[in-house]
Amino acid sequence: MGIVRKTAVVIVGTFFKLLYRHKVYGTENMPKGAAIIASNHCSFYDPPIIGVSSTDYIHFLARGSLFRFPLFAWLLRELATHPVARGKGNTETFKKAYAFLNNGEKVAIFPEGKRSKDGMIGEGLLGTSVLVMRSRALVVPTYVHGTYEIWNARKKFPKLKGRMACVFGKPIDFSDLFSLEDKKEAQKLIVAKIMDAIKKLREWYLAGAHGTPP
Repeated sequence: MGIVRKTAVVIVGTFFKLLYRHKVYGTENMPKGAAIIASNHCSFYDPPIIGVSSTDYIHFLARGSLFRFPLFAWLLRELATHPVARGKGNTETFKKAYAFLNNGEKVAIFPEGKRSKDGMIGEGLLGTSVLVMRSRALVVPTYVHGTYEIWNARKKFPKLKGRMACVFGKPIDFSDLFSLEDKKEAQKLIVAKIMDAIKKLREWYLAGAHGTPP
């Protein structure tokens, strides 16, 4: 991790702690090497929260329009966020994500595909399972709490108070499903298990966050 990125992580992390009392759980669940960090998605805040919550270098892919403003674009890049050209979304996202994983690195993916409109965890899209099957990478289910209330899709600007948290769950190994003849069924099982794991992390956190995240 370069000195500029370290500084950016410290600044953003401090900002989240001071304004939102940000807490992190389950960093011990982060495996070495390649992994897909699969999280719920409610806010523009979700990627930077995940990025500063882990000591591991995690890559993010975001639409190119977010890079229009020089200062914000600089911050995104320092937090390992890479632009995806408009109109090439799914294909380019998959190729970039696979390249990072194939290189033994970590990539954050939001299985729901877009920000939640009501703050609840929705259904996952099959694209995530295709990436899992192609890369054979472990999946770390991740739950981000509080960002819907602070900065959801209907708000132009974030609230300057609230409470947020990032919970990393135990990594999931899907190798037992890779040999299934029915690939479509395997994909459905993979994405269903990922979303169920994220929901269990939410339940664990709301129940008081006792012990180790499941």
